[in-house]
Amino acid sequence: MRCSARSLDREVRMPDWSSMFKPELSLWEVIARGTIMYLFLFLVMRFLLKREGGQVNIADILVVVAVVDGAQPAFSGDAQSITESAVFVLTILFWSWVLNWASYHFKPLAFLTAAPPMVLVEDGKLNRANMRKALMNREELMQQLREEGVEDLELVHHVIMEGDGEISVIKKDDAA
Repeated sequence: MRCSARSLDREVRMPDWSSMFKPELSLWEVIARGTIMYLFLFLVMRFLLKREGGQVNIADILVVVAVVDGAQPAFSGDAQSITESAVFVLTILFWSWVLNWASYHFKPLAFLTAAPPMVLVEDGKLNRANMRKALMNREELMQQLREEGVEDLELVHHVIMEGDGEISVIKKDDAA
């Protein structure tokens, strides 16, 4: 019986076990690349991506994803040199720093790195327009309030969604 070329293409091929486990680089080079890139990333992240109070915002997450993507070839040996990956990582971190610096020194650019705070509740009343902008419904807001120990909106002076997405609750004074 004759097989067509089309049926041969559909033929299941066995994996090449010997090439699957045979490294293309020397193991010492893999260890050296991993060590150098790990220490480089550790130092860069430790000293260049500081946030007060341990908060990480979306820009930081984007930087981390880009850095990991750029560093991966140096880890795996796909890059011609570790220097290429290091320069890529430093370029990403440079632009992150420039945006943070610009938004700090020029207030009109602050929207680039952080959203402004948004009042969701004022004097016990929901600000429905801001809740729509925040894509938060009453049940989600009440859950956040309960986590802060508040069960009734009437006990709240302000609820503010901060730029990092966290909720701040300012309770009414008992004396008022």
